Amino acid sequence: MLSPDRIDDIALLEDLSMTAWPAPRRIIHRGWALYFAAGHTGRANSANAVVPLAQVDDASIDMVESEYRRQGLPPQFRLTPLTPPDLARRLADRGYRIASESKVMFRSLEGVPACAPDAAVRVQDRLDQAWMDAYRRMVPIPEAEMPALLSILNGITARPRFAALWQDGQPVAACLSVLDRGWAGFYKVACRPDRRGQGLPRRLMTDMMARAVAEGVVGAYLQVGAANAPALALYDRLMFRHLYDYAYAKLG
Repeated sequence: MLSPDRIDDIALLEDLSMTAWPAPRRIIHRGWALYFAAGHTGRANSANAVVPLAQVDDASIDMVESEYRRQGLPPQFRLTPLTPPDLARRLADRGYRIASESKVMFRSLEGVPACAPDAAVRVQDRLDQAWMDAYRRMVPIPEAEMPALLSILNGITARPRFAALWQDGQPVAACLSVLDRGWAGFYKVACRPDRRGQGLPRRLMTDMMARAVAEGVVGAYLQVGAANAPALALYDRLMFRHLYDYAYAKLG
C-alpha cells in the first residue's frame, strides 16, 4: 500500500498529519512551514519541510531561529525524510540536540469489516468539554498549554472523530481520529491509568477503524514515540507497520 522507498508516500502522510494537527499560527518559507502553538506539542511548534528538499541555506536557518525566538519559543526543526540529508549535522554544529524521536506507522483497512459499532464507544464530530475533561483525567495537560491545545483541536478542518470508550458509567479510554482523503489518522490515544492492561485502547481503535471503513476510509496511520514500548506493542497487535522515522532537533 505504502512503501518507505517512495518519497511521495512519505510526503502524503506528512500532508495528512499536518492537516490533522493544525497549528494556530504559521509562516511558509521556501518549502518550509514554521508552526507556532505556544509550546504545546513538538509538531505544532517546529519548522517542517513540506516538500522534499535537497538543501537549505544558512539564511533560511537563521530566519527560522529568529522567528521562533520572536514567538518566545526555542528554535526547533522536525527532521523527516523530506528534510535535506545534511541538516541534522549542520544543526548539531549550531548547538542543536535531538529532543525526541518518533515512528510513523500505517496499515491498510482492506478486509476490515464495517461491522456494527461497539455500544460502549461514544463518538462525536465536535470537541466538547466532556471529552476534553475525560482526556485530561487520562493524560494531565498543564493549564498553560490548554488554550493552544483547544485552538488546535477546534481548528481541524478535515473530519475529526472524538471517541471515548465507557465502562461503569465512566470514560476509560479515548482517542481522536481524523478522516481525510481516504485515511484515518489516530491521535491522543489514551487510557485511564487504573484501567491499563485490559486492552481498552485496542478495543476503542478497532471500533474506530471499523467505523472509518463505513465512511469510505482505506488506510490508517499514526505517530508514536520511539521509546514508548507499550504503545509500540499495541500498534503491532493492531497490525500497523513502520513507514519512516522523524526527530526533533532543538536549540537550547
